[in-house]
Amino acid sequence: MNMGPIGMSSGMDINSMVSKIVNAERVPKQQRIDYERTKIDSSISAYGRLRESLDTMKNLMANFRQEKAFAVRSVDTSEESIVTATASTEAIAGKYAVDVLQLAQSHKVASDVVPEDARFGPGKLQISLGEDSFDLSLGKNSKLIDVVRAINGSRDNPGIRASVIKDMNGPRLIVAANQSGAEKSILINVEAEPGDDLYRFEYKTIEQRVKQLEHAQSEALALLGLPPQDSVESAQDAVTSDDPSAQAQQAESTQAEEGSQVKDSEQANDDANQKGKEANSGRPEDTIPGWTETASGTLMDSYQAPEPELDEKALEKSKEVPGWSNTASGTLTDSYVTPKEAQAKLEQELEAEKAAIAKAVAEGDMTEAEAKKLEREKLTPEERERIEKVETAQAELAEAQRSLQIYKGMAEVQSAQDSIVVLDGVAELASSNNVIEDAIEGVDLTLKGTTQPGERPAEIGVEYDRQSVRADIEQFVAAYNQFYQVSADLAKVDPATGQVGPLSGDSVVRSADSRLKSVFSSAVEGAPDDLKTLTEFGITTTRQGNLEINYQMLDKQLNNNFNKLEDFFGGNNGFAKKVEDAIHSMTGVTGSIRTREKSLTERNYSLNDDQTTLNRRMEGLEKRTHDKFAAMQDATGKMQSQLAGMMNALS
Repeated sequence: MNMGPIGMSSGMDINSMVSKIVNAERVPKQQRIDYERTKIDSSISAYGRLRESLDTMKNLMANFRQEKAFAVRSVDTSEESIVTATASTEAIAGKYAVDVLQLAQSHKVASDVVPEDARFGPGKLQISLGEDSFDLSLGKNSKLIDVVRAINGSRDNPGIRASVIKDMNGPRLIVAANQSGAEKSILINVEAEPGDDLYRFEYKTIEQRVKQLEHAQSEALALLGLPPQDSVESAQDAVTSDDPSAQAQQAESTQAEEGSQVKDSEQANDDANQKGKEANSGRPEDTIPGWTETASGTLMDSYQAPEPELDEKALEKSKEVPGWSNTASGTLTDSYVTPKEAQAKLEQELEAEKAAIAKAVAEGDMTEAEAKKLEREKLTPEERERIEKVETAQAELAEAQRSLQIYKGMAEVQSAQDSIVVLDGVAELASSNNVIEDAIEGVDLTLKGTTQPGERPAEIGVEYDRQSVRADIEQFVAAYNQFYQVSADLAKVDPATGQVGPLSGDSVVRSADSRLKSVFSSAVEGAPDDLKTLTEFGITTTRQGNLEINYQMLDKQLNNNFNKLEDFFGGNNGFAKKVEDAIHSMTGVTGSIRTREKSLTERNYSLNDDQTTLNRRMEGLEKRTHDKFAAMQDATGKMQSQLAGMMNALS
């Protein structure tokens, strides 16, 4: 409480006197609270250190209890610049020879130098990466940077990256796959006007172009209803030879053969008609009236065939006129229109219409598109469908021929390929990347280089990881020794100085050490006869109380009985589980150390309440004492005033 300088006139320092009185009352009680708080905080910290050292040992034991704790494998590689390896617990120990024939790599293609002022389009790019593809449409007068942005910015892009590099002669377009492997190859088709610079970005191998041409030719032949023949196959061979003259010669040969076939067919029909005529004209019963076998001689000698009343055209037509006779021949042959005449007339009309349409297009009265549409409207749906198929086949064939003969597209910079290794000289393995998983059961290979011809293959050695288990045992011994040192420091008593540790005389410390020592010295049920206790690993207790390792004995057990270690450490009845249970009984939620920590924390809360009560009492005492001194000062002042008045009255 802040008091003013009351009583200065009377020479009394009330604040000082009140402070001394209050402090005399506060100090003993405050010292007790502070002492207990310091002791509690020190004990909580000490229990925390003890618990942490025990939990470190407990965590190590949890690793020992894992099913595969002693199945860890170590891998050595003779040529780490060629191959490295990792092994899981399933790996079989042994040595393996690895020849790396090739590394996996991603596909990359590049264009020729593109003029700085080059413009492309309009057109379309169809880009494929393996089985995935996407289409890009480019507007008129697109620039190289527009092509790059369109490729990289496509939402459907399956993993292709485009970029521009500038060499001494100018910029080039680079298109690369971001995934390696032979199946992730790039293919780029271009749809644009003939001669457009967009064809600079086409990419097809010679094999793909030949295959495309063969497919287009077979589709065209199938559409025309012609079976594939030797002449067609030889024509394909001529096309794939990239020799235009050879292709033209073969095409002429094919056409000649087809024309010959048509002529042969027509000649056969004419021969058949002629034979029919001869057969009809050679029968006397059909040409001589009243002819019989008896009168045949007389009739044949005396009969003369009448002169034909019809010309050759009428005679030809007469065969197609139903009910024809000599009497009605003139009328019927003049009025009857044969199918051939009807067909010829129809063809004449069509030719006339085509000529009229062509004239309208030539004079500018009609566009080619309108003319084509008008011609199509006169056809039946089946005819229109067939024409569309023919036009499509023609376009595909023309594109395939153009791509093969005048290809000016991109070239391969880096081929798409899988990694290939030969294991132990017999097994060939491949992967789309440079990591071959489970190349050997439980072993993954990471490829970094190739084996040069004539060089020895890289060797991979897979062994039990004895050094790792040896290090774990060393960590366990170190963890116990750390606990032992911590517990000794916390519970020590120095007779010379009288200094004691925060847990001096605490039964929890003694109990923790005795429980662990009991586990260390007891035999493990179910363990092999030569691995019953820690002593058989060369781990013993010194006179000072900590553990030490006889490495000769330990290494002997690791080398001779490595497969038996799990029987000693693992399982629900093994050494590791017993140590865990002993530590858990102290550091668990209901363990002795946790219980002590909880009790001390609650006592700390109680001290906080004691501190609050003491502060409240001291505030009250200070106020009451100050009020008393103030009242006394008031009375003294009044008395002094009265005394001064009396003195003035007497003087």
